[in-house]
Amino acid sequence: MNSDHSSEPPQKRGTILAVAALEQEGRPDVTDALQTREWVSKILEQAGWHVLPVDITPKLLSSTERTASIIRSPGAECIFNLFEGFGSDSGAEHRFMAIVEKEGIPCTGNPASALKACLSKGMTAERLTQNKVPVPGGITLFPGLTPSVILEKLRLPVFLKPLSEDGSVGINGGSLVEKPEQLEEAVLSRLADFPGGIRAEEFLPGREYSVSCMGNGPYRPVGVSVIDYGNMEGCLQYLDYGSKWDPESPLYDLTPKKAEGEKARLARELADSAGKALGCRGYFRVDLREKDDKLFVIDVNPNPDLSTSGGFMRQCRESGMSELDAVSEIVELALEKARRGACGGKSSC
Repeated sequence: MNSDHSSEPPQKRGTILAVAALEQEGRPDVTDALQTREWVSKILEQAGWHVLPVDITPKLLSSTERTASIIRSPGAECIFNLFEGFGSDSGAEHRFMAIVEKEGIPCTGNPASALKACLSKGMTAERLTQNKVPVPGGITLFPGLTPSVILEKLRLPVFLKPLSEDGSVGINGGSLVEKPEQLEEAVLSRLADFPGGIRAEEFLPGREYSVSCMGNGPYRPVGVSVIDYGNMEGCLQYLDYGSKWDPESPLYDLTPKKAEGEKARLARELADSAGKALGCRGYFRVDLREKDDKLFVIDVNPNPDLSTSGGFMRQCRESGMSELDAVSEIVELALEKARRGACGGKSSC
């Protein structure tokens, strides 16, 4: 890990709380944050911070007052937020942030309002559409609705994903429906697994772009990556849960290429517009897919994976930032928000 500051003695700073979820039998996407916290903590200590780990458990978060007391009592200058909810409760992510905001403690990443909006695929699509950001055509389905309503609104193939999950939870080989006779079984199966609702969207068959951004507005695009599925035979034409969390997946070791040119410029532009539409702050990632030479936003991730092997940190390194620089900037953006009186400092976003 190289840095322009590596030869300088660390500046003495205050305390940072590094928070992450801890639960019994946590899914890989949840437990990954605990490993990320270990290396982030080492980097923060290298930068001169005193780091205290704080585990957010379902029992702790069930008590707003106790949670507030735990994060308030050390007198920390900032919270480094690696909490992404629980395996059976993704909404815990924004509820925790709401507690942090009420306490007025500077915190890395996005405000509760953005976390909540981005968690709902339907709300995200609606907000983006209102702000003239192109998204694939889609429809939200809940238990009791007839799957055939999809055919009244969309053309096959369609892509099915849980309405309120992240980390590619619920995305697998059955997510893409190409034939009418497959539709009913696929929808009913998804709704049985995710009774909170699913989102059916027009499948976009082209290349997939990913843009990482930092900033409290205006944003700075860290990097743009692209995956060309047309050159990959025998694999899914999209990233599923296994591609991110299962070493046995054929797409697990896939490294997207750095994107350049006009499409990369357009992807950066759309990512910026998406971040503004959803009120993003600190850092976030926007995913896009291509169809008929046009780009559409398919997801806005307000709490992207910060592990050393994850896409966000890879793009930071490709842009010339060391991990120390990236983590330090994330903290500085949180402190900047507090100085502005936004998402910290006793005011809400």
